[in-house]
This record gives sequence, structure tokens and C-alpha cells, in this order.
Amino acid sequence: MRLLDSTLALCAPGFGLGRRWMREALEDLGIDVPLCDGCVTELVKDADAATRQRLTHAAEVSGYLGLLRRELGLRADFVRLWTLSDEPVDPRNDALAPLVRIARKYALPRPWKLSDPVAAPSLRRYPSYRRWASGSDCEALGRS
Repeated sequence: MRLLDSTLALCAPGFGLGRRWMREALEDLGIDVPLCDGCVTELVKDADAATRQRLTHAAEVSGYLGLLRRELGLRADFVRLWTLSDEPVDPRNDALAPLVRIARKYALPRPWKLSDPVAAPSLRRYPSYRRWASGSDCEALGRS
């Protein structure tokens, strides 16, 4: 990591750039689900950790801020996938596991697809209403 990138990595969280950019990315994708500050902060910390890891392992040309913005966009895409679609998300995937943990921790809502109602055959041998008219319960009530 270059000196400029490490300086920006130290200063950017103090100025709140990550939280602001995360909220902007969520608005750009049309996500109306209100996220609490703790959820946004954890998503930004996860994006910051991924950005730092990417900068140390590869010589990126775009620098820290460009990579951070890209990682925040990926987290916003995950939030869109989690809150607006009913697609299954595999929590065993190494890249998605921390994001799934954050989404479950802050109880981000998921849409439900309701199936079409279908009549199911009864598995009872006798109809349940046959016992209603019998006199077996009258003795318990004190009636004759």
C-alpha cells in the first residue's frame, strides 16, 4: 500500500466518507429499507477490510478511495439482493458469509413468495364432524 493510500485509509473513516457513500449507493439502487447506523457502520468496516486486503495483495491503480467505493457498491448490491429478491443466498460462501451475518444480526427483511393455494386431500378415515353430534360429551357436561 502506498503512503497516500494508507493516509487516506486512516482519515476516511474519521470524516464519515464510507457511511455517506454507502447511503448514496443504497439510494442509487432504489433501496427503501431503512438501515440503522450500526448496520451501515458494519458494512463500511467490512468494505474497508476488503479494500485494505486487496491493496496489500495486489498493486491496484485506482487507489484506496476508488476501491472503497467499489467495495461499498458491492455491499449495496448484496443489500438489494437480500431485501428486494427472494433468491437464496448461500451463507457458506466465503465472500458472502460476513454479509449474511450482518444482515441476520440487524434483521434485514426478506420478501416472501407465497405459493398459490392448492386443495390437499384429507388423510382421515372418517370425517371429523361425525363426533360433533354424538352424545358422548353430554355426560361430561352434566346433561342427560
